Amino acid sequence: MEKILYPAFLIFSLTLSAQVSINEKDCLGVWKTIDDETGITKSTVEVFKKDKLYYGRVLEILDPDALKDSGKERYEDILCDECPEGKGKDQPIMGLDILWAMEKGSDKWSNGKIMDPENGKIYTCTMWLEDDDEKGNTLKVRGWLAFFFRTQTWYRVEG
Repeated sequence: MEKILYPAFLIFSLTLSAQVSINEKDCLGVWKTIDDETGITKSTVEVFKKDKLYYGRVLEILDPDALKDSGKERYEDILCDECPEGKGKDQPIMGLDILWAMEKGSDKWSNGKIMDPENGKIYTCTMWLEDDDEKGNTLKVRGWLAFFFRTQTWYRVEG
């Protein structure tokens, strides 16, 4: 009986250990956002935790076309013209919360919302760390509405 239980216990322990190491990776920190359609680096977003939920705030706009298209002289002056009331309408995009109330699951964050400040649309959001990235520096961020979705890849900014 001991010959059967010991290998089973060993496999269970190794599996549990691997799961714990995966779950220790977190999405907290600063991320460089890449537009999934153009490949252009758009901004940096800080993902932070408040109580048990995760949120994201635009720290910096990096896309030179955003400045040119806005008609402003400084990134800090670009406003969220398309944002809905109560979600940043006519407020500076830098400092704007665009990710709300994400819940941590076993291997992803979900049940929250994300807003595209370029068009003010709000989507249901799911995020997960890329499996192939052992250090947890690649975050997949999917915004979806019904059966339509877009997935961006965000890269951790080493600080």
